[in-house]
Amino acid sequence: MLPLFQIIVVFLLLLIIAFAVPKLHPLLYTSIFFILLLFLLTTLVFPFAKTYVNLFETIPDPFVTLLIGSAVLFYVSELIAEHLEEAGYSSLASMSHFVVKIAILTLWLDQTTSVIDVLSSLIKK
Repeated sequence: MLPLFQIIVVFLLLLIIAFAVPKLHPLLYTSIFFILLLFLLTTLVFPFAKTYVNLFETIPDPFVTLLIGSAVLFYVSELIAEHLEEAGYSSLASMSHFVVKIAILTLWLDQTTSVIDVLSSLIKK
């Protein structure tokens, strides 16, 4: 409940800034967005993800952490890409989202190569 209240306070602060200093509004909006995103990630999302990983201790180790980490990375990338598109930088938004997708694929590279090795050994037999 507290993060929702904090978001409402930030929204009201941004409305005041929009009327008081309209030329600085985009800069302040972007900085407050990233500060709030970092705060919410460190206080809510990362502890929740750690708790969620502990729920699936029976599944082999790298898969649950990779799945949850990939989901969090993808969601944060969506938030940042949407923020960039709203600011008018749609090409930069799509490029940043593409880079995060490649980073997620890179995280899964070891598991993918092991699956490909197993499949290729089954095909050869």
